[in-house]
Amino acid sequence: MPDDQIRGLRRAYVLMGVADGTLLPFIPLYLLQRGMSPAAIGLVLAASALAALAGGLGWAYLADRRLNPERLVLTATFVAAAVALLMVVPGSSDVLGVVIVVLTVARSPLALVDPITLRRLRSTSRTDYARIRLRMSAGWAVSVVVAGAAYQAAGMRLIPFLYAPLSVLLGLWIWRQVKSEPREGTTAPVPALKVRRVPVALLGFLVGCLLLGVALAATQNFLTVQISVLGGGALIVGAAAAFQALTEIPTMGYTHVLTKRFSHRVLFAAGCAIYLVIFIAWAFVTSAFLAALLKLAVGVAFALTFVAAVMIANDLVPARLRATGQALVKSVLFGAAPIIGAFGGGVVYGSLGPRAMFLASTFVVAGAAVIALVAVPARKPTLAEEPVLATSPATP
Repeated sequence: MPDDQIRGLRRAYVLMGVADGTLLPFIPLYLLQRGMSPAAIGLVLAASALAALAGGLGWAYLADRRLNPERLVLTATFVAAAVALLMVVPGSSDVLGVVIVVLTVARSPLALVDPITLRRLRSTSRTDYARIRLRMSAGWAVSVVVAGAAYQAAGMRLIPFLYAPLSVLLGLWIWRQVKSEPREGTTAPVPALKVRRVPVALLGFLVGCLLLGVALAATQNFLTVQISVLGGGALIVGAAAAFQALTEIPTMGYTHVLTKRFSHRVLFAAGCAIYLVIFIAWAFVTSAFLAALLKLAVGVAFALTFVAAVMIANDLVPARLRATGQALVKSVLFGAAPIIGAFGGGVVYGSLGPRAMFLASTFVVAGAAVIALVAVPARKPTLAEEPVLATSPATP
């Protein structure tokens, strides 16, 4: 594929990582500092996950059938910037919680960037996706450290003043550099996606994604709270997110090597196994810095499971429903699952303590690995509508 067709998306991923790095890792800590209990934080995060679930599926449905996905992403960047500025309006922690949920709704179309990218890679190696997506991790790694240091020095109320202009910058880049493409397949209206048309293998894999997402929502969100309890501040929270990105980047960069020897379902299960070991370690660590340092291993696990999940979804649905397939997996993994994981994790953390919460998560993530190995076919199914993809990698 000519480089100029994907250069804009490569840099868009960097800018997205930079913007998200100033916001997402710090939300639990910000809510904690505003006086929320772990259970209340879990409730806000669960409501945000529900909003992401509904928004992700709704926008993907429209993107596959009626609306232009590039324009949806562009609009989302400006709306999210405007909503983020509402975080500075004085009010109770309950009002702040509502703003966080609305901000999640505003950001939900950004999930369409992945199907937009996969659409442009339909005539080249599918493994190129990982080497494009890693740029988001690179932008995130720099952003979370700088943002964490800024919040440590100036306070968490600085969040919207960093995130809003960066979101606008992302929107301006997409407007100038990411052009729309004609729809794939026939010009006739695409019929509504019905449950009976969803491949059985994908349904089974969604169950595995649900379990993985539950475990991640409980552990990742409340690790931030635990770091604070152990004496760490915004800088350590930012460093933890950066540690994860440092190992995400090379892992994603070499995913194309791993896929020559292992299937996507095996890589997904391997990532789950790494998570299991990390959760056990978090249950017993007593140092905020050591807890953050373990995120180095999380980066490897996330890269394996996330890239595998994206590619499994891409393999199991027709090309004309690519956005819907990606939305189903991501809405379960990052939408439906966090509703359970965030709220349940907050309740368990508050009533039984962090050790019980981390150890319980090991059983959940183990179930995700087993289900993925059983449900996903060993080899990619043949789909009449799937374009033929090149086997030679493109230069990242």
